[in-house]
This record gives sequence, C-alpha cells and structure tokens, in this order.
Amino acid sequence: MSEGLTRYQVMDPLGEGGQGTTYRGVDRATDRAVAIKVLSLKAKRDWKSFDLFEREVAVLKSLSHPRIPLYIDSYASEDTGDFFLVMSLVDGVPLSRYIKESRRLPGRGLAGLLDEALSILEYLHGLAPPVIHRDIKPANMLLTPDGKLSLVDFGGVRLAARVEGGSTVIGTFGYMAPEQLHGSATQAVDVYGLGATLAAMHAGCEADALPHDGLRIDIESLQLPPELSDVIGRMVEPDPRLRLGTVAAVRKALAAQGRKLAPPRSRPADERPGEPRATRPDALARGPGAAAATVPRDVPAPMALLAQTPFPLSFLVWMVAALASGSLIVFEVVVLPLVSALASGMDKRSKSPERRTKLKASIEEMRRTVVSTRRAFTWVAGRTSPVGEDEPPPRR
Repeated sequence: MSEGLTRYQVMDPLGEGGQGTTYRGVDRATDRAVAIKVLSLKAKRDWKSFDLFEREVAVLKSLSHPRIPLYIDSYASEDTGDFFLVMSLVDGVPLSRYIKESRRLPGRGLAGLLDEALSILEYLHGLAPPVIHRDIKPANMLLTPDGKLSLVDFGGVRLAARVEGGSTVIGTFGYMAPEQLHGSATQAVDVYGLGATLAAMHAGCEADALPHDGLRIDIESLQLPPELSDVIGRMVEPDPRLRLGTVAAVRKALAAQGRKLAPPRSRPADERPGEPRATRPDALARGPGAAAATVPRDVPAPMALLAQTPFPLSFLVWMVAALASGSLIVFEVVVLPLVSALASGMDKRSKSPERRTKLKASIEEMRRTVVSTRRAFTWVAGRTSPVGEDEPPPRR
C-alpha cells in the first residue's frame, strides 16, 4: 500500500475540474491542512486525463510562487485506480462566488485584480519554457484573507514550447480564446482569459452571458472604467494578431493610458475584527495605496473641472451627469438602431454609391460621438458620486 494512502486523509470537497476533484485534507504526519486533487481513472476511463494529471504534477513540482499552490506529494492507489496530488491549501474565496451573488467589482477593484493577476502570469510566462495555464477564470482565482489573489487548478497547464499533436481542447467557454479550439497554447490565451474575467467581475455575470458583437465581447456596453475599458477590450480581441498578447504588452497599454496600478491596501480600520477580507468583493478595491484618478482622453477639460466640484455642489453635478449618461444610453440603445435601420432602407433605394458611403460614415460618426460623450458623463458621475468613488451608474 502506498504511504500516501495512510499519511493523508481526504475530507470535504473544495471544487471539481476537468481533471479531477479537489478536496480539503489533512497531513497526519504534520497535522497540517492540505489540498488533495483526486483523479479517478476508473470513473473517467480517459488516458488523456491521466496525461494532463501527470503534466500538472510535473509542472507544479517546478513552480515556486507565493500565490500558486506548492507541490507537496503525489501517490496512487492500485486497488481503486485513483491518483492523488497533494498541494498546500489556499485559504480563500473563489471570485466566482461574487458572480453567483451578482456582486459587481468597481473600478479600483478591477485595477487591483488586474495588477495582481499580471504579476502571477509574469512569473509563469517568464519561465523557460513559458508555463501557460489555459483556464484563467473567476473559479480558479481565490481571494485570500489577507486580500491577495491566488491562482489555482493547473489541470490544463501546458508548456508553450512543447510540440504535441492532437492536443485536447482545454478551457472554459466564455473565458477561452477562440484559438484554443484548435489547441493553441500561447501567452495570449491566458491574457484573453484574464480580460474576460475582469469583464465578468465588473458585470456580475459569467463571461458566456456577457453581451457579444459576433465573436467579440461588447466591451462598450459594459460601462467599464474609461481608463481600463480600452485595455480590457484589447485583451479580449478575438484575433490573436490584434490582441494584447503578453503581460508586457498589457502593462505598456496601461502605462499609455496613464494608469499606475497600486497594490491592494492592508485591512481597513472599519472592518470588523476577525472578518476575512476574502468575504468582501471590494477587498482589492480601495485604500490609501489605490491609484489616483486620471482624466481619460475622451473627457473634455471643462468636464474634468466639473469632476473636481466640492461638496455640496458636487451632488448637483453628479445628478446632471448621471441623467445625461442615462439619456445617452437610451439614445445609443434605442434611437441609434432605429436611425441605422431607416438609413439602411434608404441605402437600398439609393442608386448613388457616394450617397450611401456618406450616409454610413455619418451614422458611424454619430455613434462614436454618442459613445464618447456618454463615457465622459459616466466618468464625471463616478468622480462626484455621493455613494463612493468609482461606482459606475446602473448598468444598462
């Protein structure tokens, strides 16, 4: 009998993935809590799952990062056909729990989440060869009691330089880059998964339920913070040739936006003693270390000055900006499609190619103006909101 079968006690389940179920366990030799991933080969009858399980074991052995589970042991049971991977236990709450509760993460929370996740991917992608996770999603990202982010479940991990034929499709729909359907494993697929995760956390729903324009997630409709909207949109670009495909590219794009991400703060003074930060959806969101607000490029200077209006006049500015933003949303969602439909009818009847081209250009210019103006008002409303900074107006 394997020593591991007597040394480790498997307890309650923590989560289930494509390559096995993870349980909370106890190391009887040290009386330490551990995480134990179990692959039942008899139940799956799938040797590809076993191959992926072995790959996960091998890769975890080579990793050493404070925000990634530490490999402890691995063993098997010949009698049951079960295989076991023992790791350090990450005590935290999966980000997917907030989505299940329809709780949205505001701007500063997204900035902190992005910065921490990029640091983890920076380590993985900087190895030789790079390690690609291939299943970045809220369920695999845990917020620990100290307010830090950890990445778990390396069941789909792959070495980018490894050449393989007939690769199994790994990933989760909504968070999976289109090229993963063809077995692609590059740094760009992890960047896509992270971008989709950020969009889902802000919207309060899983990525496959987000509004789409063809294959592309409709980022503009999500009312993301202006300073992050463009970057996240480029992270989830379906065409990998146009996507921000590396951590360095994402950081460069953030720098171009004038956004300097700061690490999350320590436990706030108003938090109840003993309450883990992992129970709070804004654990990465606020505090003295948070980034100072910068003025987006599409916000005119007069509106930027309005955002600095002191209280109580700021309340009036917030009301006007919120009403204007809401009105423009209605115009964008209801009026513009009607105008476009009417124009399309005129377009079909028109015999002049020049007239058709000018008509389409005018409608597109109108759409861009409405979107830009709506974003500016949304930004002003967020800066002057009486309920807290960075909380966007209600989602359309």
